[in-house]
Amino acid sequence: MARILAIDWDQRETRFVLARTRGRTVEVLAAAAYPMVDVTEGGQSGPDIAGSLRAGLAEHRAGQTTTLVGVERNRLELLHFSLPPAGEAELPEMVINQAMSESSTVSEDAIIDFVASGDPNESRQITAAVLPRDELAQLQKVFAAAGLRPQRLLLRPYSAASLFLRAANPPEPACLLVNLLPQEVDLNVVVEGRVVFSRTTRLPGVTTTEMRIQRLLVEINRTLAVAPVSQFGPERIERVYVFGGPGEHGNLVKHIREELVLPATVVDPFEGVQIADELVPEDAGRFASLVGMIVEEASGVPHAIDFLHPRRPPKPLDRKRVAMGVAGAVAVVCLLFGYSLWSELAEIDAQNAEYSARLSDLRDTLKTANQQKKVLAAVKGWQSADIAWLDELRDLSLRLPPARDLVVLRMSLSAGRRGGGSVDVQGLVRDPSVVVRMEKEIRDKSHQIRSKRVQERTRQEDYTWLFETSIGVGRREKEQYVSHLPPEAQPQAETVAAKKTEAESPVKPKRTLAGAGPL
Repeated sequence: MARILAIDWDQRETRFVLARTRGRTVEVLAAAAYPMVDVTEGGQSGPDIAGSLRAGLAEHRAGQTTTLVGVERNRLELLHFSLPPAGEAELPEMVINQAMSESSTVSEDAIIDFVASGDPNESRQITAAVLPRDELAQLQKVFAAAGLRPQRLLLRPYSAASLFLRAANPPEPACLLVNLLPQEVDLNVVVEGRVVFSRTTRLPGVTTTEMRIQRLLVEINRTLAVAPVSQFGPERIERVYVFGGPGEHGNLVKHIREELVLPATVVDPFEGVQIADELVPEDAGRFASLVGMIVEEASGVPHAIDFLHPRRPPKPLDRKRVAMGVAGAVAVVCLLFGYSLWSELAEIDAQNAEYSARLSDLRDTLKTANQQKKVLAAVKGWQSADIAWLDELRDLSLRLPPARDLVVLRMSLSAGRRGGGSVDVQGLVRDPSVVVRMEKEIRDKSHQIRSKRVQERTRQEDYTWLFETSIGVGRREKEQYVSHLPPEAQPQAETVAAKKTEAESPVKPKRTLAGAGPL
């Protein structure tokens, strides 16, 4: 059982989430936000981050914890570029050199961590995060003054995106993720499970809810215009996701749908963790990145960006140490070899002869076992796939709704490992009720059907609903495919098939006792 403390802040407040983990299960013990305290030094007033953190954490006994700190986007620089094919060991040095070439503000002592995508044998797409050394020094002073010793220094927008990808599992190839904070908003463009563009913008001078919504719509629209989505996949973003608790951001979602003509959905950051109702904070969306840090840490998967543990080029080998090690190993091997020759040569020869005989026997046994295994596997595979697929397709085509109500886009058939098979269908319907009618027509003792997805497609004029359905198919005799027969012939065909099945099934003999009838 481990305890994890996640912290971040902005100009207005400090936030933290304290959680307890059991394996990958996360239980939130506390989640709160505290106003930022200002301090005046040398006639100038500024936020006292260390004092605010101490004051907020004083009410909660964190104890021995793994401390994670989120860094806001405005403290660092994000660079996007491509590199030629390279292995994982070569990438760190190539990324550092390219980052210094891309931006004149990147110095040699800057902290650079990165995320790479693509096959090592092809061009690699790189997102490099550059934290200046002086920014790291300022953060370390804050940690020391607050009595904190962070184990991770993470990029706040990426942590929120990680939580979203684990919890929401978006069906859209490209979407926009909105994380609204008191005076800032993080905007992440996610394509095929990867953050390809991230920006953070402040919302100064916003005094009313309506002004805040209009400013957010402007920033969202600006992000949609500049995000390089077409370089990574689809040509446009298909949905906007906004972090928030139940009942939050209803007006914002409404304006996105009406003014930007995009579907919008609210994602609860606490949905995938255990938390008591009384512990859920107000404006739950602003804690998304903190919950994301904890969930990712509990999963054991390395964080995408960690400025305390950046990916570095491998250290060159110390030739002197290598030579000493090799010389020592050679000396030990020579001594052992000489001793074995001197004391156990005869015993070793006898053991070698015995082992050779056993090895020959084992090889013969293994060869025979492999042949039997291949035969059994072939028989088992043939039996498990013994489905009359042509009859099954004819049966399904007769049960599907007419073409005016349903259009099949894709159908795949596969045999199961343990017998039977499955049919996956994707198509379009005029109305969700068509899917319900289809399930009712197909479902019987030989078919198990489940629709995994029914989604409205606003861009379609006639068939406005997309569905995905999986059908489990049981093995049947050919005589049992009677859907194509006239109604009056179906009962007779089913009776013939049943009698054939009874005739083929083994009949157990009745036991008798002397002087008595059958038991």
